[in-house]
Amino acid sequence: MTEAITQIADSSVFLLSPWKPILIWAPFVAWAYLVGAHMDADARDLQLNPIKWNFIHITAAMVGLGVMLFAGAITFYGAWLAGLAIMLAPILVYWKIRNGQVPKERQYKLFGKQSAEATKRRKRGKSREAILTFTGPQGEFPVPGKDDEIIEAYLAMEGLFVPLLKAGGTRLDIALGSGGLASAMVVHSVRTKQEPIQAELGAHVVNLIKQIGGLDLMETRRGQSGTLTIAGPDSRHTITLTASGSSKGQFLRLDLDEQARITMNSDTLGLLPAQLDYLNELIPTHNRNGLVLLTAPQGQGLTTTALSLLMTHDAYTSNLKVLERRTIKRLEGVDHIQWDASNPDLDFATSLQSILRRDPDVVLTEAHDSETAEIAAKSGKENVLQYLTFNADSGAMAIREWCQLVGDVDLATKSLRAVVCQRLVRVLCPDCKQAYNPTDPRKLGLPDGTTLYRKGGQVQVRNRVEDCPTCSGSGYTGVTALFEVMPIDKECRQILASGDLKAAMVQARRNKMLLLQEVGLQRAAMGVTSIEEVSRVLGGSKKPVAKATASGS
Repeated sequence: MTEAITQIADSSVFLLSPWKPILIWAPFVAWAYLVGAHMDADARDLQLNPIKWNFIHITAAMVGLGVMLFAGAITFYGAWLAGLAIMLAPILVYWKIRNGQVPKERQYKLFGKQSAEATKRRKRGKSREAILTFTGPQGEFPVPGKDDEIIEAYLAMEGLFVPLLKAGGTRLDIALGSGGLASAMVVHSVRTKQEPIQAELGAHVVNLIKQIGGLDLMETRRGQSGTLTIAGPDSRHTITLTASGSSKGQFLRLDLDEQARITMNSDTLGLLPAQLDYLNELIPTHNRNGLVLLTAPQGQGLTTTALSLLMTHDAYTSNLKVLERRTIKRLEGVDHIQWDASNPDLDFATSLQSILRRDPDVVLTEAHDSETAEIAAKSGKENVLQYLTFNADSGAMAIREWCQLVGDVDLATKSLRAVVCQRLVRVLCPDCKQAYNPTDPRKLGLPDGTTLYRKGGQVQVRNRVEDCPTCSGSGYTGVTALFEVMPIDKECRQILASGDLKAAMVQARRNKMLLLQEVGLQRAAMGVTSIEEVSRVLGGSKKPVAKATASGS
């Protein structure tokens, strides 16, 4: 009886103690502030699976509270320390994992405390004002002030676009991973890497771009698209934003003025007169049938060429259809059909088959899988002209891959009319390009006395040499395409059906087909581009140009 009274007295003392409940609940207040106000936001910014970490933190807190309240086998202070250790363990683990994925100067400090170097960098960033404005579906995004907490991310985002706009670029690629944000800009078809951004700041930049573009910030895997505009002191551009993701991180592609650049007249693409004349032979109704393969490596202007060739046909007297995975621009009078990848009952090949059954005159589509290629090849014998696009490095490789896709050489070649392969080269600036005479032009297959040009980039103004104002010192003012057009006549088709690709190329050469290298030399001799640029694009270990003598500028 005495022992029971003693235990009740001890328990009463615990229950009536005013400071022990405070000692238990105080850590939970600090825990809730740290996890809710800082660690959850940090995990979301760095894409460190915030849902998983929140579950771990909450579970640890509940277990820790249980130990503090019900661990009767040990003293109160022992139970309190054990519960506190259980609560803090996931926080320390997250802290270690997180700091292992970011540079030292960006490492996380409890309660958001920044390193001295990061604080200095932020002050330097805030010392300049923003010069670009962004507008999305929600309207113009307000430019943050110098003391605004997002000013650092805004200026970092702006820093990605300023060099792109200054150089006249067309695309910006962004990849955000655990190691930080990597970006590259495409200027005149040349890809150039930019300075990387640390992971934490990079995550803020990606979220800011997605926010302005009207995308879902919580969606990091599924593909999303949107549009926004960017305005500077002297220009305004429309940006097409495409976002996707994987287990490695998030990826953004931003195309500048894509719709304005995607189409052009066929005679300005870069086709030589003889090449254009042959493709134009497919326009009249009596000759409008068969298959034309349009090929190029990734990012070499294939979509522009395909749409431009489609525009050579009269959209008001002909039934023109386009089947595409993403509609960039709708052409007037053309029926654009965008394939719905989310529909499991209708694959791409079936969509093409449905279109061909409606008796179109001209069809433009992609041929990236065997089912689509087989359907297109079977319909090629009918009175319909099909432009089929896919990636290949040369005309010979395109025929080889096309036959593999179809799976039947005879079927694949029976309706072929032409194979077109292209590469993009930069156009020399007309105001600063430098002329020279190669010492032995015959080695290049050029006649004696040929004048070639190389990039300049600078002009003389009075007594000073300055960057050329036309090309901003780059030496180039845009891009054009080199085309290899392989005409396929009846004899060439018979040779291809026998499986002799080499003999078919010889027959095409008899029909005055020019290889990409030969076209490049002709365009260089015309002063459109340089031999060095042709060599860069088409490859080769030897430089075509060795010695030269100046002939003025």
